[in-house]
Amino acid sequence: MISELPEEFKKRMMVQLGNDYPAFEQSFEQPAVRAFSLNTAVISVEQFESCAEASEELKYDKIPGMRHAYYYVDDMHIGRCAYHHAGMIYSQDPAAMLVAEGIELPEKARVLDLCAAPGGKSVQLAQKLTDLGGILISNEPDKARNSILCSNIERMGFKNVAVTCMYPEDLAVLYPSYFDAVLVDAPCSGEGMFRKYPESVEQWSPSNIEHCAIRQKDILRSAVSMVKPGGTLVYSTCTYAPEEDEEIADFIRDELGFELIDAPEIVTKYATAVPLKNGTAYRFYPHVSKGEGQFMAYFQKPGELDKNDFSDHIRPSGNLRPADRECFKLIEEAFNGLPDINADCVFRNGETLFYLDRGIGRLPEKTVTKTGVCIGSVEKKRFIPHHDFFSAFGCSIKNRLELSPGSSEISAYLHGEELRLSQIQNGVYSGGDKGFGTVTVLGVPLGGFKLAGGRIKNHYPKGLRNL
Repeated sequence: MISELPEEFKKRMMVQLGNDYPAFEQSFEQPAVRAFSLNTAVISVEQFESCAEASEELKYDKIPGMRHAYYYVDDMHIGRCAYHHAGMIYSQDPAAMLVAEGIELPEKARVLDLCAAPGGKSVQLAQKLTDLGGILISNEPDKARNSILCSNIERMGFKNVAVTCMYPEDLAVLYPSYFDAVLVDAPCSGEGMFRKYPESVEQWSPSNIEHCAIRQKDILRSAVSMVKPGGTLVYSTCTYAPEEDEEIADFIRDELGFELIDAPEIVTKYATAVPLKNGTAYRFYPHVSKGEGQFMAYFQKPGELDKNDFSDHIRPSGNLRPADRECFKLIEEAFNGLPDINADCVFRNGETLFYLDRGIGRLPEKTVTKTGVCIGSVEKKRFIPHHDFFSAFGCSIKNRLELSPGSSEISAYLHGEELRLSQIQNGVYSGGDKGFGTVTVLGVPLGGFKLAGGRIKNHYPKGLRNL
């Protein structure tokens, strides 16, 4: 692998690392590290570890110092296992995990992940905000990547996230001085991913580094205007290039007026300190810590941080209006009982019903690709639930089929097959004899079904099934 790296890159890294360069070079002969974070918004660390170890379906080692992060210890196809489908776990590089792990947030925080796809850092932030009663705007301007982001947020079952598809300068118009924290995980030359994605080597060039640095400054000019006085700005890349790292950090401090602050201990434990004027940034090297390359710097905007008030952030406007009694009657009929859901947070736009968690404001419809939870649609006086609803509220649905991890029934369900209650050997059903229900694993929603005549008709989306 090292022989394939650009000579200019190697020469620069020799100067940058000095005596450490041979160890850095040797790291490219090792396989990329595979890891995952646990979604504690749906399952506790204790429950996951006790059940996952017993099932033998997922083999892992805990990452020291991180309460809900793990290394994979085998080459299993994680995207096919029930833990992934149920949104319990998210595959992510360990160094990338620590970017969001190091962001400290107040109660009821408003947070923006400005360049969010595919969504790993948004997943971590949404978990934190679930505990804090806060909200996340997860933004990705590229439509194809935005679709992937929406799918990942939906899979994890979050209620407190709005996904937008906007350029930073347009989003800044809507949210001046609004967020307690803004994360800019900026598009970059990707040097830190050379080992994980060897194809990225071919895209490397000094001119691309220069292009990325210009783009990063443009993004940051918009980002800083959305940070509250006293709020936090976090800048990160997956490159080693000083033009995209140290020089951009200097730009944020010298030209945009933010103060460089120290990272929490969880970051400094694994990172190499990068001395800057009036402070320190941090870089992860694969020869120092298990993971790929990552740079990060933490900043604070001058001023005093005020408290958030969400009281006026859900108001019917445009085509959005509160759901009426007829809607709830149809939902109750469909589910053989009304799921546990705050009726004040349910809104209707045409035929579609949404759950908007407290604090998620309204945005122009064309810019929003996912807001809160899509409950489903009312069609010809029938309610058709959406997969998003099963992911987020499945545990409150009366009809439940709990299946054992690794069972043949789980495999059949994820393959899109119909099941029969009388033939279930590795699961327990509770509820009525008809209506929509939820398949769960370890008590976490996996997807939906419709029960009729003892037949469990599969409602797991075709695009998500194991083929």
